[in-house]
Amino acid sequence: MRAWLLLTALALGACAGGGSGSYDLGPGVANYDALKAATDKCHAEGGRLEIKSGYDQHELSSYVCRIGGH
Repeated sequence: MRAWLLLTALALGACAGGGSGSYDLGPGVANYDALKAATDKCHAEGGRLEIKSGYDQHELSSYVCRIGGH
């Protein structure tokens, strides 16, 4: 069930990316393994992982994969 929620959140985040392909990460703890996997996935898609300004660095939902010039 938790995996389904994460996939749903990632899919919705991709839809909210503004057409550039950028997407927000889903809910969860931003530990080393989760950030490493998200960074690798984002880089493979030609993006870079960034933390949103003013957000909690310990939450995955505080990060976005920026793809393109934005």
